[in-house]
Amino acid sequence: MKHIPYLCHDLKSFFNRVDEFAGQLADMESYSDVLVTIFLDIHLKDEAPKLISKVRKTLPDAKIVGGTASANITAGVINLYGISLTFSVFNEAKVEVFPIMWEDARSHEIGDRTRERLEGMEQLKAVEMLTSGYAVNTMPFFRELSQMSPEVVFFGGVVDDGTTPAGQGFVFTGDDVVYRGHVMVAFRGSDLNVCVGYGSGWRPLGKIMTVTRLSNSHTICEIDDVPVRTIYEKYLGINSWNEDFLNESVVFPFSIIRNGTSLSRLPRYLDEDGSASYGADFEVGDKVRLCYGDPAIIIQEARNLQMGMLHFNPEGIFAVSCWARKVLLQKDVNQELEACRRGAPSTGIYALGEYMRTSYGDIYLNNMCLSIIGIREGGNVLEHREEDYTRPIRLERQNSVLSHMMHFVQAVSDELEESNMRLQDIAKIDFLTNLLNRGQLETEMSNSLSDSQLSNKHMSVMMLDLDNFKHINDSLGHDTGDEVLKSVAELIRQNIRATDRAGRWGGDEFIIVFNNSDVTVARNVAERIRSKIMGLSTIYKLDKVTVSIGITAATKDDTLLSLFQRVDTAMYKSKNQAGKNCVTVI
Repeated sequence: MKHIPYLCHDLKSFFNRVDEFAGQLADMESYSDVLVTIFLDIHLKDEAPKLISKVRKTLPDAKIVGGTASANITAGVINLYGISLTFSVFNEAKVEVFPIMWEDARSHEIGDRTRERLEGMEQLKAVEMLTSGYAVNTMPFFRELSQMSPEVVFFGGVVDDGTTPAGQGFVFTGDDVVYRGHVMVAFRGSDLNVCVGYGSGWRPLGKIMTVTRLSNSHTICEIDDVPVRTIYEKYLGINSWNEDFLNESVVFPFSIIRNGTSLSRLPRYLDEDGSASYGADFEVGDKVRLCYGDPAIIIQEARNLQMGMLHFNPEGIFAVSCWARKVLLQKDVNQELEACRRGAPSTGIYALGEYMRTSYGDIYLNNMCLSIIGIREGGNVLEHREEDYTRPIRLERQNSVLSHMMHFVQAVSDELEESNMRLQDIAKIDFLTNLLNRGQLETEMSNSLSDSQLSNKHMSVMMLDLDNFKHINDSLGHDTGDEVLKSVAELIRQNIRATDRAGRWGGDEFIIVFNNSDVTVARNVAERIRSKIMGLSTIYKLDKVTVSIGITAATKDDTLLSLFQRVDTAMYKSKNQAGKNCVTVI
């Protein structure tokens, strides 16, 4: 494979490069396919038909793909102006390019049809997707494509979509221009190898919040039942609810978790009603946190991608980075592209959204991400060089100060989060016995009951009530009574499993929830605990210490109340009808 990128400053230099390459191609002995990739400054969008026409006329068999972009990446360097022109020549691999005209209402249908088309391609290794249009409803589309083999790499991004001052952009093939939709590039071949790496560097900050109201999949109206505007004013001091909002908020995305994968959401613009629109989708109920970018961490993650790519030893590199990274890094932006300079000839764009695929096969639209995709035909990986990992990162002074400040903020945030977690744990625990308190025990019982009813697994509940505990308090004092309660709690802990839940219901009453256990198991444990509690008589020099125990099994029709009432009845039968110090099962 040969990957040959050029930066052209005008039509004349573009035409000359196409002619020059045509001469080089004529001298090549053999090749299987040629892909021509064109990314142009949106201010040159009216020239796109001339560019396409020139390539089609000069290289009639070449496949053409491209689009407008806020910035292009050529040979590992960011360029805000001009035309990025890249020729990819394959020895044996084949490339297929096709457009997808979009209709949101048919997202699932389009995804199903696209999946069938891609799965019909032999030896498919990677798919590039370039998108134009804001708030394209890709979720049903991606659910279909995610069913494909997880070994197929997906990458690409969203070009200018009309929400920025640059205006509405588009993507294109040699025959079609797409203003709302996608252009797909399928790479296939038995000897084709593809390596992909993703880097972020944004870190969550502050508390976890919940999306409570949306107007569409990309627009949040309320978080935690308050207007999203309030969140920006309270936590970031952003009061510019106009065109300045984007400039101030762009480096503070939201993070969400989807199926265990951390994703970012880039603020795009504000609606008059105070809602905010973003560069990718949300769902009601999503847990979100504000994030910040630390330049040093962002560049270090990009450097890690670089080392992985050098190890892969590609012949060509495609890169997609978020334009918000450019806004944050400013003069340091080319440091994140070092992999695109050292690894192999490269081409790419700064996009308004980046596509990624997880190891489980899920495909998502992400923001604030850098994607590096290496391709080669045949070849071998190289050894890692440790010194490349340890080279110091040198930032411009502004970013250096920002990085130190962000390190301080993260350290303080971690300390606060650790303290909050300790407080949350304390709020769940009975201070005397260190078992669960009544409120948390109710929550655990409710969760266990729901799980049992959904999974048809056994669940049993035990209630324990110390016999004549008032006499212990009255005769020996409350301090001794507290020690007895703590000893009982310790005996309970020693005789249950990690999957069981035990708590102090109140006074001298305790409840144990046995998950995935029937009443036979619970009764055996109850007899063991009852016997050991009797042994406390010697320790505390009492005539006797005994306990009355009730046990019941959950049924598919139980509510939390009915389950509690039944185990309470079982316990009182032990205490009032069976003479105490015994176990009753209902």
